[in-house]
Amino acid sequence: MTPQALEAALRLAAARAFDLAPDDVPFVWPRGDHAEEGADAASALPPRLVSLVDGGARRSRPPAVAGRVTAELSLMRDEGLVDFARLAGDGRGFVNLTFTDAQRQDLLTAAADGPRFLTGRAWDGAGRWPSTPLHEAGPVAQARRLARADARKRLALAVGEASPPPGPDGTEVSWRDPYLDEDRVELITPAARLLGAIGEASARVAFCRSIPERPREAETTGRDLPVLPSADRPGAWARLTDANPAFRLRYAHAHAVSRARWAREGATQPTPCPRHTAGVRRLLFDGASAVDTAARREEPHILVRYLEALASAYDEWRTCPAADPEGAEGAAVDPALPAAVAGVLRTGLFLLGVSAPTRL
Repeated sequence: MTPQALEAALRLAAARAFDLAPDDVPFVWPRGDHAEEGADAASALPPRLVSLVDGGARRSRPPAVAGRVTAELSLMRDEGLVDFARLAGDGRGFVNLTFTDAQRQDLLTAAADGPRFLTGRAWDGAGRWPSTPLHEAGPVAQARRLARADARKRLALAVGEASPPPGPDGTEVSWRDPYLDEDRVELITPAARLLGAIGEASARVAFCRSIPERPREAETTGRDLPVLPSADRPGAWARLTDANPAFRLRYAHAHAVSRARWAREGATQPTPCPRHTAGVRRLLFDGASAVDTAARREEPHILVRYLEALASAYDEWRTCPAADPEGAEGAAVDPALPAAVAGVLRTGLFLLGVSAPTRL
């Protein structure tokens, strides 16, 4: 069950319930983080429908509208058009949906193809993705503007009308960085010296992580994470630890790729906690909404913060095994979840202009 498929099902249910043309139904992304306990996703469509029903008189209330949409979804389930384990409205007027086990597995399988999952289409069009050499900038602030412009253009291409150029293909990617290697370009300008201190990946994530277009000189986006780092004061952006968001994102991708490979090879691993598995699935489900919102608002920090949340949820999943009453050390693990995390992280980093290493 992809976000696009669920949105289409909700749109059809609303059109049928209130005798509306499908194009008149507002587009509202269903979200995993809106779901009540136990549900996989929830839709805030009913509150958006209130002004369209009852002739615009607003006599209906969101919970009542949610009840009608839920009832129509139940009819569609009886007709074999949709298949959910559970449907329920709530006091907010949201429709909560619990997926079947097959739908949950299909979600993970779909997310492994990050480009199609996040945008609903293949990336096989003509053209090239924007990638401006950041060392060509003079001041660090100029390099920041270039990196943010690249990310905005890539996001616009990803969700635009034309088919995007080919994206990441899953081939092996190393941790090497041209600005950290011995054969790096000559580091003369402040921007180039910064790249020599922290590397391109950390620089692009640092530049896209903050909100303001003209940040203050000493502004940060977290502990020891300057918005405008310098070669003399790079902060945590120079560290190869979890304190550096860029390193954490790239490490999570490399670990997810390796974990999926180990699982396919039959290695036994601790069984992850079901609660954390559900948390990762909900965040995966929200990826399409995050990419679309970041593109529409032209705010790449939305994508960065989403990827960080996904990486954190994955870290909790992989480090919190379920209690095993039999005392077994491990069991075979389905590679679908780490493969899905890798697919979404790889695509999100690509949209920021950042490479995703594939080996730990």
